[in-house]
Amino acid sequence: MDLGPSTRDNSTRAAACIPVGCGAAVCVPAVDLAALSESELSQRLVGLGQAESAISALKAKTLLALSERSGQGAARQAAVETLGTSNSQARKELLDAERLSKAVETAEALQAGEIPADHAKLIARAASEGPVDETALVEAAKTEDFGQFTRTLRDHQSEQASDGGRSLRGRQLQKRNFGIRKSPQDGMYDVYGRFDPEAGNRIEAALAAQERRVRTQQDGATETTFGQRMADALEHLVCAEAENRRPQGTKLILTADWDQINQQMTDARLLDGTPLTKAEALRLACDADLLPSVFDTKFQTLDVGRKARSATETQRAALIIRDKHCIGCGKSAVWCEAHHIVSWQQGGPTDIDNLVLVCTACHHDIHDRNWAVVKCPYTGKYELQPMLDPDPFTGGCTTGHHNRPPPGALGVREPLLFSAA
Repeated sequence: MDLGPSTRDNSTRAAACIPVGCGAAVCVPAVDLAALSESELSQRLVGLGQAESAISALKAKTLLALSERSGQGAARQAAVETLGTSNSQARKELLDAERLSKAVETAEALQAGEIPADHAKLIARAASEGPVDETALVEAAKTEDFGQFTRTLRDHQSEQASDGGRSLRGRQLQKRNFGIRKSPQDGMYDVYGRFDPEAGNRIEAALAAQERRVRTQQDGATETTFGQRMADALEHLVCAEAENRRPQGTKLILTADWDQINQQMTDARLLDGTPLTKAEALRLACDADLLPSVFDTKFQTLDVGRKARSATETQRAALIIRDKHCIGCGKSAVWCEAHHIVSWQQGGPTDIDNLVLVCTACHHDIHDRNWAVVKCPYTGKYELQPMLDPDPFTGGCTTGHHNRPPPGALGVREPLLFSAA
């Protein structure tokens, strides 16, 4: 591919030995964007994405070659000086380059522009941690967005582990980290950390519940941002008296499928889809606050009707199990709100069949920009569309998965719901 002339006047980069014109490694021809149609602009993005992937592969190879000749320190310093990255980012990119060099299929697909750079890095890292089917992951990376692919990769690693996922969880536990430091510039404190999936789900659920309470308790004269409310929520959870620290409502949602044939639970998982070993699921279930509900594949209607406008905690849990995340953008369910498809003001009941999960931003799209909630007739899933008229070709289904059988068509799987404290 061929790299077209840059619009930036950078003498350092101009002096670099990167060929331009036909026959070069990367090609992004200059075009008049104003003259392109929407379809042509979309195709332009496809080409740019392929070019980014190819450049990422070339940069990784170059960093690795420099490291092999002059040492890792010199390679990191060169990245800092020539690419303008930080020391930590240069160290990370060099580690990614080393991993990628050992994941041959992934590196080839990246250089060919077939998979995004972030997907390739995930595959290379997974391959360095344990057994994976690289071919299968590369194929998935070609068609799935980042969120979908991270779930695919996580499930794949769990399936490939010979010990039922215990070694994977052990590696995740080894990576946990937390710190707090005072900034010398303004005296503010920075908090940072990494947590294993179980701890992360607990923390996220607790923060989301406390943020909702902070939002409902603030008066109209005080406008706060989401980040400010999150800071207040964290302070309360850490510093409140013990009897006031535990947030009300669901803290951690676990789901499992009920195998009617063998009369046992299978496929236990956390809210974000992280699979749990049998031992982990039993331990969490033993410490759980059980919600008084079992949902079938159609999620039995939980009616509140006109008696209440807000969804109950049990309804919210059922929505989380059904929709899994924001139906518009895919944001984690713990940050979502229950939206009435037929508005409460217009007589819409507060029932499961009239509720969907949406994040705050997508909720504004519905009320302020006339986005519509539609139900895909092929998958049975709710989605958001930026137009009131459904897609004439899919009957309102925009996911592109309308050729797949609906959930539950291949067997009876009844989700069971727990709430672990």
